[in-house]
Amino acid sequence: MSAPAQALGDLGFCLVTGGAGYLGRHLVAELLRRGHRVRAFDCARVSFTHERLEAVTGDVTDFGAVRKACEGIETVFHTAAVLDFRRFPGRAGWERSRAVNVGGVENVIRACREAGVKRLVHTSSNNVTLEGPVVGGDETWPYAQDPKDPYTASKIQGEQRALAANDAGSLLTCAIRPGGIYGPGEALILPRVVAECARGRFVAIIGDGSAMSDNTYIENLVDGHLEAARHLTPGSPLCGQAYFVTDGSPVNYFEFFRPFVEALGLAFPTLKLPAAPLRLVIWLWELLGRLLPLPAPPLTLLELRKIVVPHYSSIAKARRDFGWTPKVSPEEAALRCLPYVCGLYAKIERVDRPHWAWWFAIPFGMALLALLAFSPGAHAAWSAQVTSLTPRWLLQGIFVWAALVHVHKGLKAVRMAERAGLHETSLAWGWQTFLLGFPSLGRLEERIAQRARRE
Repeated sequence: MSAPAQALGDLGFCLVTGGAGYLGRHLVAELLRRGHRVRAFDCARVSFTHERLEAVTGDVTDFGAVRKACEGIETVFHTAAVLDFRRFPGRAGWERSRAVNVGGVENVIRACREAGVKRLVHTSSNNVTLEGPVVGGDETWPYAQDPKDPYTASKIQGEQRALAANDAGSLLTCAIRPGGIYGPGEALILPRVVAECARGRFVAIIGDGSAMSDNTYIENLVDGHLEAARHLTPGSPLCGQAYFVTDGSPVNYFEFFRPFVEALGLAFPTLKLPAAPLRLVIWLWELLGRLLPLPAPPLTLLELRKIVVPHYSSIAKARRDFGWTPKVSPEEAALRCLPYVCGLYAKIERVDRPHWAWWFAIPFGMALLALLAFSPGAHAAWSAQVTSLTPRWLLQGIFVWAALVHVHKGLKAVRMAERAGLHETSLAWGWQTFLLGFPSLGRLEERIAQRARRE
């Protein structure tokens, strides 16, 4: 059972590390709403002001800055972290993740002890148990034994440091393990998926669609942190413990996005791609990315694993030890996210696709023309069966002229898009126009005219 109301701890003056981040700023806002004094600590600028808010700029790798930030504080919420999911981040990537996600925790613990902080709630991740399948696991599930990415490895070590620091005589600690964090304003997952939808690339499901994983709506996560802190008192079961804090409704990665895709008026994909070939492609892509200036792959190996390997856990321990249950259902959370998703979609410049018939007719026509122009056998059959009034030299000339026209139109499309300010999609417009010619160029002209009218 949770602690009786009269035994709950007074959070007092609160410090939120990573206070400018997504979770951090929501924690700050809710603490302020509940009447607390708050100090927000981050290497970035906190985006809002309040009479009870003190914003401090600093890095958790700087012990002096952390120690100063902890002065006079009673409760610390440590959310600051580096999110590096790459399989081959290089030495600098591994060192940065360890400096922030492990060294930063050590600095916070030491500063808390020296400053007399009463309680520390550490934000961990459900990634710490991600290795093989986890189906309805709980907090007794072992840590991943051989993590391949710096985020998972460093979050394991950071959580271990935080829990080991619990001391009934001085500092009380616990750790919160969220699933995939989402909500309005989230900048990691929703914008990327919306961009894929806007550009016509959200067309397939990876795997068979059966793998389930946990997500955590931002308001549920904030509430979980605050309730854990309130119940983190001497002798409580939370001391030195980790807790999964999720929506309690595991769902397949792609099914999670279905309400958003359908709300945008798009068809939800039915094509399914096997994970094994993609795993090899992404592995090679990430490896070559260490050696060559390649763009980042659409998914990292860690993200692919989270899509196809079942990984969800029970929240029963949080319910038992501090009476927490998610207040916002996944259905309500999706509804609250829809305005944000639709707003993102409206702002994204995208390449308008001509009717599917053009995608068939023009490439097929160019391929047929090339075959007749450069294959003596095909031309002989054409002359015998259709007409002999098209000598090969004429067809070759027509093909070369048509190819040059397509090249010219493709380059023209790039220039037009750049001049109109469509920088993100200029190359895509160019390639599409190179393939389709005037149907694509016409769509581009319409898009430029629409943009001019809006402005």
